[in-house]
Amino acid sequence: MLSRRIREHAADLNWVGVAVDLAIVIIGVFLGMQVNDWNQARLDRRQAREYRAMLLNDVDANLESLATRRRYYDWVRSEALATLADLDRPASALDEQFLAHAYQASQMQPWALKRNTYDEVVSTGAMAKLGDAVLREEIANYYVGADVTGANIAALPPYREIIRRVLPYAVQQAVRSRCNERIVQSGRGSTDVLLPQGRCELGLDSTTVRSAVAQVHDWPGLSLDLNRQIVDLDQKLLSVDTISDRATTLKKELRDANR
Repeated sequence: MLSRRIREHAADLNWVGVAVDLAIVIIGVFLGMQVNDWNQARLDRRQAREYRAMLLNDVDANLESLATRRRYYDWVRSEALATLADLDRPASALDEQFLAHAYQASQMQPWALKRNTYDEVVSTGAMAKLGDAVLREEIANYYVGADVTGANIAALPPYREIIRRVLPYAVQQAVRSRCNERIVQSGRGSTDVLLPQGRCELGLDSTTVRSAVAQVHDWPGLSLDLNRQIVDLDQKLLSVDTISDRATTLKKELRDANR
């Protein structure tokens, strides 16, 4: 209809009418584009808010998991320090508790970072929608740092392989059956670890214990490998604390952005 009016005005040489009709067309197109832009911006803000909420859930789950790893590796470190102290004593003064300490000092618990939301954001190109440059950089740095933490936790110094090769199988089996940690379900579908408490009673005969103690105690260079193990455990704990602090900071910034 409007196009017909424009043709009629042009045929009558009514250039004012043509100009008015064209202005109406241009304004209509502009307003239509503006409405589309406003609607898209609203959808982007809603999607960004949803992504930030999902990232918050992931960060909370990772903090819970990291707290478990911190307790775990602090316990492993205490077992390693007890073993190192026992190696300075004569083998004749040691009992089955030394064997339990030596085995538990080799324990490890991998960590899998929960990053489903972040990977989805990156794959869909929605990173720019999450917030300002500072928040986006904080999010990216957190996931890079978390990957480094995962690599540190996954590292296995030689002590674990050595002690599980040297310690008789019967002793290892006794530790696992009587004094092992227990994995239980915790919140958010993750797992927690219940650590053994108190003295570990292996139930082995004295001959087996004396033989195993002598074999482990006198293994060449074991104290050096254990020393390296303790240094690695220190690094694991430091790495967990560092990424936990970064996650706590990111959690606050995501909450502030969603207010």
